[in-house]
Amino acid sequence: MLEFQYKREKDNILISLKTDSTQFGTFHRIATIIYALKLDILSGELGTVEEEGVRFTVDSFLLQTEDNNVTQASFQLGVMMDSLFSKNAKFEEILSKLQIQEPAVSTFFKENPEFIFSDISEKGETCLYLESSAGRGLLYYVSRILMENEININSAIIETDPKTGRAKDSFYLTTKEGAMFASTALAEKIRNQILAPIQSSN
Repeated sequence: MLEFQYKREKDNILISLKTDSTQFGTFHRIATIIYALKLDILSGELGTVEEEGVRFTVDSFLLQTEDNNVTQASFQLGVMMDSLFSKNAKFEEILSKLQIQEPAVSTFFKENPEFIFSDISEKGETCLYLESSAGRGLLYYVSRILMENEININSAIIETDPKTGRAKDSFYLTTKEGAMFASTALAEKIRNQILAPIQSSN
């Protein structure tokens, strides 16, 4: 099930989607489609809600187009999202058709990135605060590493500072067992994997 809406916000696209797909990697799949269509996430909110015993992913994003063709980009996005969340969709097949070129990670970390993991006991979640140079593909890249480590993104707030152009994103996470992990080796592993491309070049 997918409810997808979009509207034009000046030269940007404001989209909202609601799906009953809440498995690991749902946000990564969304971020992949957005990245593949040469769109950039300027801001957004991710969340999950429960209605009559059914959990839904509810997300909204403000997107920037690379070539300012808002109408065409919106249409392509709707078609791809519909394909992505259809019951018969196989994400790997969709990926192979998109022929995605990996982003240049060094562009995200031109200045010292900030990674802070902290456990929020009252919520039973780990907050990952990420601040770095913004760039198209940043969330595609980070969400893939979270997915590969079977980290559940329960909610998130995505922001780009209009003055500095820096991404300031907060992700509220749990392990596949539903546990916090800021003080475990898993947090350090994720940090190292995200920063690996720039650490190897130093």
